Amino acid sequence: MIPLTPLTGQDAQIYLEETLGFPMETLRLFPKYFLIEPVNTCNARCIMCGIDFDKKVKAVLPDQLLDKLADEISHYNSHVEKVMLYLDCEPLLDKNLHLKIAQLKKAGVRRVNVATNASILTERRAREIIEAGLDEIYITIDSLDKKTFEAIRLRLNFDKVYNNTVNFIKLRDELNPNLVIRVQMILQDLNADEGDAFIGHWTPLLNSKDQVAVQKAHNWANAVDVMKFGDEDTINNIPCIALWGTLCIHANGDVGLCCMDTESSVLLGNVNDESISEIWCGERMEEIREKHLSGRRNEIPICDGCTLWRQSKRDLKRDLGVE
Repeated sequence: MIPLTPLTGQDAQIYLEETLGFPMETLRLFPKYFLIEPVNTCNARCIMCGIDFDKKVKAVLPDQLLDKLADEISHYNSHVEKVMLYLDCEPLLDKNLHLKIAQLKKAGVRRVNVATNASILTERRAREIIEAGLDEIYITIDSLDKKTFEAIRLRLNFDKVYNNTVNFIKLRDELNPNLVIRVQMILQDLNADEGDAFIGHWTPLLNSKDQVAVQKAHNWANAVDVMKFGDEDTINNIPCIALWGTLCIHANGDVGLCCMDTESSVLLGNVNDESISEIWCGERMEEIREKHLSGRRNEIPICDGCTLWRQSKRDLKRDLGVE
């Protein structure tokens, strides 16, 4: 249950440690998780998305910057839990995504993950990323009904996405059964009654290590108006775990506050000029963390009322046994 009044001080710290599963001194040392943007564009225009892709100038993460990131991460590879090669994008639009996966695996990253809408997850691309050493993939399919799906995921074709997903599962079973697949849907107004059927459909197609998830739509730090679930007024009572868990790096090297900071409005630094450690332990990050620890997250516009890490998200993590 979300507390009725803001958690502060020691209570806030205990909440963070219990939710993230690590003591505070470990969390402050270096990011446990990374979201890295391989390319900053998407081929879909989902109705619940808070990113204005039409305003973006297309950019791809330069090889030399990935080299720099991989080198620093390699020195902490026993500390880092996961590197996710997606942030504000459809990662498969990067034709060299498989090379980035391979480089991170070479750097000793234990789990490399991508999230995709599966629209261009062809057999060739699927084979490339599996053989590169991918550990996990999240595929989001917001309805099993073609009309509903295409009303949510504008510009995508349901039949192509569904067939690509089924074919990926088969290819994974052949090439690397240990690769974890999560098939998920974002619960919202148009599909609000489909959750149980979604789980019932996908569970038999996957193996025991895989996951089927139904996640509530979040408001993208108040950037979009989505279905209300009744917890919106209490979200400011908890510190956001993202500030102690995950560093988000854009294709140009900018580090925004979190994955909701799609335009780096709260710029923590740039990894072209600074190390990951310098940014993670930097003064700006510490100032914002202190506001969350003192129950004042509402003073940060992008944090005020953001519903990304709501109770149901944490329950999902617990139930699936994953981040």
